[in-house]
Amino acid sequence: MNKTLLRFVMLLVLSGLLIVGAAALFAVPAESVNACNPCDCPDDDRVNCQGIEEYAVYTRLTERGNCYIDAYLITGNEFRRAFRASATEINAVGDSPAENTVIESYYEITLYRLTSGEFQVNYGPSHQDGKIYELRWTGCPATADRYENSFVPGE
Repeated sequence: MNKTLLRFVMLLVLSGLLIVGAAALFAVPAESVNACNPCDCPDDDRVNCQGIEEYAVYTRLTERGNCYIDAYLITGNEFRRAFRASATEINAVGDSPAENTVIESYYEITLYRLTSGEFQVNYGPSHQDGKIYELRWTGCPATADRYENSFVPGE
């Protein structure tokens, strides 16, 4: 093969590789993924903002309009439902029980109905920082009125 033709073929191949590489480098993805705190993220309707790497609480409605509360334990990318408190379980406790009452509990996560009528979830101690996470809210589904606290036992 003649040297001029060989150089031309090599130039053509290199040009093609440069074009493909530049296209891959500057290509805009069709979809983008954004990580955000659930309370700032419109696509995540969990109730809690703290302890988000380890637990999640959701209040949802059935097709009939009955509210239920789901709690999940999170390990890495694995969400495992700890419990579902059905409308029947929630209603059995009443709107304002005489004493703070456990509705559901599973290992380190517990759902209470408080004498004030609020719901409360306690999670912990955290596997990451040893904290107990406390989440309180009104209504089912949860309203925007939420209170969160975390503390290390004994401190």
